[in-house]
Amino acid sequence: MRKVSKIPLVAVIAAALFGGLIYLLAWSSIFTVSSITVTGSPTPESQSAITQISAITSGEKLARVEPQAIEKRLLHLKWIESAHVSRNWLDGAVEIVVTPRTPTAIFNGSTIDASGTIFTLPGFTTADLPRVSAKTPALGLAAIKVFQDLPREFQRSVVSLTARNSSNFALFVDVDGRNVQILWGAHEETALKIEVISALLTLEENKKIRRIDVSAPHAPIVK
Repeated sequence: MRKVSKIPLVAVIAAALFGGLIYLLAWSSIFTVSSITVTGSPTPESQSAITQISAITSGEKLARVEPQAIEKRLLHLKWIESAHVSRNWLDGAVEIVVTPRTPTAIFNGSTIDASGTIFTLPGFTTADLPRVSAKTPALGLAAIKVFQDLPREFQRSVVSLTARNSSNFALFVDVDGRNVQILWGAHEETALKIEVISALLTLEENKKIRRIDVSAPHAPIVK
């Protein structure tokens, strides 16, 4: 007669413990989400977008909160540069930390950062950013560099910039309520060009000009 092998007591206890652990994590009300914290969202609208996409709810089982899956979904939002999601098994707290991209200009109607990434940041006001028009993000960044190298006082008068190619930039500036086009040319001799523009604008005969060409700053043209 064949003997029936007995399952070791240790294995039975281990299986019971494992089953109990699975129950506690997946079904018990002990390990649930007690709070959700979002850090790094620059506007209330962006925080709302993060909360919605993360799809985490208070009272949800912690075991069902998948940090990596949530991070991947958040990174589909182009205005987020990085995202980290963590969960605390002791107090049930879930923390979402994001690093938003920093807008440097309005590029063809959208926001662009220093890396050339184009994105839309919910709730972001663009009043203090230069407006840039160009065929490619690379040219847009080149135009932004032209703007950043301008004296701070002159920057305040710049309404928008355009870039046709890497040596053909143009600025539109506000001069006493008039929109004046500055044909800048290549990104060079910035200090001299600003000096020439300032001198031309102080002349009485130039009070109504609409265009200044300083692409060749030693021989400027006004119109």
